[in-house]
Amino acid sequence: MKFLRNFAVILLFAVFSLLTFYTAIFLAVANSAELDTSFNSDVILVLGARVYIGDKLNPCLETRIIKAVDLYKAGKAGKVIFSGGDDKEDGVNEAEAMKQLAIEKGIPEEDILVEKSATSTYENFIYSEKILEQNNLKLVIIVTEPFHIKRASLVADKLGIDYSVSPAKDSPCWTNNKYFSRYLLKEPVAILAYMLQGKL
Repeated sequence: MKFLRNFAVILLFAVFSLLTFYTAIFLAVANSAELDTSFNSDVILVLGARVYIGDKLNPCLETRIIKAVDLYKAGKAGKVIFSGGDDKEDGVNEAEAMKQLAIEKGIPEEDILVEKSATSTYENFIYSEKILEQNNLKLVIIVTEPFHIKRASLVADKLGIDYSVSPAKDSPCWTNNKYFSRYLLKEPVAILAYMLQGKL
């Protein structure tokens, strides 16, 4: 009985600690979600996502592209990097799809760079870092979903990238439920996994 009581106490403590840690990360993610810190930089880095949902363009990805186009046209940066590999669902390359839509919306092709291999947030930065170095681009504006801003920022911090952020606040992946969305609720788990893997 004593063993069972001790085990129960340890289990409760572990659960409480995990919940406390989750809550702390959740609050950090929520607090940074809509914060736009963007300033004039060398390049806009747009993190990829699935291109199509069924036979329709993913509206959340489209909103990221529109955000990048707006920043570019406002003179915030002279170059744009679209980062994303092949979607596992249909093999469509995220970076190339984003590039084509950005050209249609007014960004000249010569000002667009593509990173076509990344399959995760961490790889977005690892592979894009090489492009930054090759093109002597120092200051980066990160564009992604509001719920994703914190994890992206933490990875950029880990890699020593000089950055600001501009979340795609009009994305339906955010505007639908915002702080109660399943995307935001999952982010602390993703951040914890990155911590355990040494990516943060």
